[in-house]
Amino acid sequence: METIESLQKKVMAQSDIIKGYEKVLKLNEKELSNADQIIKMYESIIDYSSSEMKNAQQTMQASDIVSNISRDELMNALDKIKELEQANKKLREETS
Repeated sequence: METIESLQKKVMAQSDIIKGYEKVLKLNEKELSNADQIIKMYESIIDYSSSEMKNAQQTMQASDIVSNISRDELMNALDKIKELEQANKKLREETS
């Protein structure tokens, strides 16, 4: 038969164990909260990076379009110069 004193010791020991588990549980909850914040921060960084990449791609596409337009304008200008030179040549031939 157990004495009241031995039962009280067991209750105290169980109480200490429960307090230890409560501390571990609180630490785990805090760790999970920190991990959740870290995940949200990484998601924010990923969203920002994705936005920056999209902007960079759009900038490159716009630059390509401008380059192509400039190239087309240059080619048209060169063609026009050739036409004008040929017209001048014909005019000189006609006056000769």
